[in-house]
Amino acid sequence: MKKLVLSATLLLSVATFAQKDELKTLKKIYAKETISEKDLETYKSTSDALQTLATEEADKVYAKFYKVMYPTVVLASKGDKATIQDQMKLYNPEFIKEYGTVIDETIEFEKKSGKKVYTDELILEKADFKQGINTLALSLNSASKFKEASAAFYSLYTFDPKNEGKSLQNAAILAVQANDYKLGQKLYEELNNSDYLKNGVIYTAINKASGSEEEFNSKEERSKYISLGTHEKPKDSKVSANKSEVLRILSILYTQNGELAKAKETYAEARKLLPNDEELKTGEFNLYFNEGYAGLKEEDRLVAEINASTSDIKKYNKLMDERKAMFQKTIPSFEKAYSINPTDANTKSILKMAYEITGQVEKAKTIN
Repeated sequence: MKKLVLSATLLLSVATFAQKDELKTLKKIYAKETISEKDLETYKSTSDALQTLATEEADKVYAKFYKVMYPTVVLASKGDKATIQDQMKLYNPEFIKEYGTVIDETIEFEKKSGKKVYTDELILEKADFKQGINTLALSLNSASKFKEASAAFYSLYTFDPKNEGKSLQNAAILAVQANDYKLGQKLYEELNNSDYLKNGVIYTAINKASGSEEEFNSKEERSKYISLGTHEKPKDSKVSANKSEVLRILSILYTQNGELAKAKETYAEARKLLPNDEELKTGEFNLYFNEGYAGLKEEDRLVAEINASTSDIKKYNKLMDERKAMFQKTIPSFEKAYSINPTDANTKSILKMAYEITGQVEKAKTIN
């Protein structure tokens, strides 16, 4: 029994030493200015081995760190020969999200442990990376490459969702501007459910020179400018105040993409927030009116066939029943449109006719 215990202890000790050596190897390669093909092979095999060897919390944190950082090491190994395509291949949404997460986790661990290994470097790297993506996104937007700019802003959001909620909003706006309504819907749905829309704060102040209100990335950034004396009258606004506008645009996108049930639900939710908003009322009215009107697309055909069938009573009655059923189906849509805007002449005319055709004479009399 003692031999078994001793063997287990010995194996644990060997594993511990091995993972420490492997961490040293990875750290050494990661810190190199010039990385060779042999370095890459060593880095990859060492990182793979470390995933199963790491047992202590610190080792697990750095094992994950080095694994996620491997693509950046590959890119660094290409030096000046790295192409735009190489960079774009690396900076895909999946990698960017994982990259941002592992940076935050590593910084948080080192803060907790009190031992800074990469913290200062990672804080700078994160700031530089964000600035690089932001610059790219702005330049693409300036060049009217709205879809590409949307993707860049979304990458910025996935890299740092806690602090870059505004980038998600920018991505959604630009997707719509690029006329990609499916993507716009997806991004506005994500924005609608985001922590940014629920809890975000917009920090603004007045630029003394221009007299215009300017937005800042954080309260701390705004404080610096106020301290410098260039800005005044700071104001904090809740992002949630814009909820109804997000819902309005999302409703339009649902309508555009043929998802009318979702559009109705979303308009109803927005109207609860701002029941008297004219844009919301108009949008919801148009949705129901157009739905009803689309249901009458066979009207001209049916009327022509009815007029041509007066000598065939069987066919005539069948067509009249078909027309009556068609109008009956549209009544709920026109009733809803009428409840939103009871002064619209077209809605009143069609709804009154629908009531008369379906035999609802008393209801028809109420439409004036």
